[in-house]
Amino acid sequence: MKNLLAHRLYFNSHVKEWIIFIHGIGGNSSTFSMQLKAFSGHFNILMPDLRGHGLSQGLVEPENAKYSLDLISEDVFRLMDHLKIKKSNFIGCSFGASLIRIMERSKPERFKSIVMTGAVLRIKTSIYLIFKLGKLLSPYINNHLLYSVVAYFIMPYRNHKESRRQFIEGSKVIARNEYRSWLGILEEIKHRMDELFLESFISDSVLLISGNEDHAFLKDCLRYSNIHESIQMVVLQNCGHVSSIEKYDKFNNLALDFIQKEERKAGLH
Repeated sequence: MKNLLAHRLYFNSHVKEWIIFIHGIGGNSSTFSMQLKAFSGHFNILMPDLRGHGLSQGLVEPENAKYSLDLISEDVFRLMDHLKIKKSNFIGCSFGASLIRIMERSKPERFKSIVMTGAVLRIKTSIYLIFKLGKLLSPYINNHLLYSVVAYFIMPYRNHKESRRQFIEGSKVIARNEYRSWLGILEEIKHRMDELFLESFISDSVLLISGNEDHAFLKDCLRYSNIHESIQMVVLQNCGHVSSIEKYDKFNNLALDFIQKEERKAGLH
């Protein structure tokens, strides 16, 4: 089938439930390599590369040649339809969490539980301005430079090195036209995240896992979990933006335990 996201698929013949992993901007499906062994023994696993990332190159562009959050969401839903996945658990990293937020608002019936690491529930003005500047300078600078600047801004410490490296390496395959298309949805992301911040998830099964050193997004995650009491939140010590890489053992145990408990609760109803 044409116009499908490239993806990694791991089918477990002993189970019927799924987990879909959604990476962030500049990443790809390899972002979740440290989760594969822990989760594949219990679930079927789908790890797509979002449009313009990883191996998802050359997808049909929209008629107006502009990307939108709905377009990117529909890419994932189309892949689910192709694979006959009606409903799934979701794990999202960074912007992947933002995308899951948008997807769940449009088709809540396709979600079972949600786990987020380094969730981007709002975009700080400083980060917004960096990307805005990158958009203005995009005709003149190497797009890889912007990703490197953002990586060091969001993940500055020595123990963030591997998360930072993966982000920078993953961004190298993003073509200039894709870079501009993604920057084009920056204002929509900021507007939609600000708009949804005062609204809870539709699902009652949501876990946020953040690092105490995630200076860019932790405060908003804490505020959000305080506003919406149904949201569960765990903060890992000595950990930055991407706990699924930096503290993958703890992240895997927390996420797997949460999803399995939610599966058991759902089975009682």
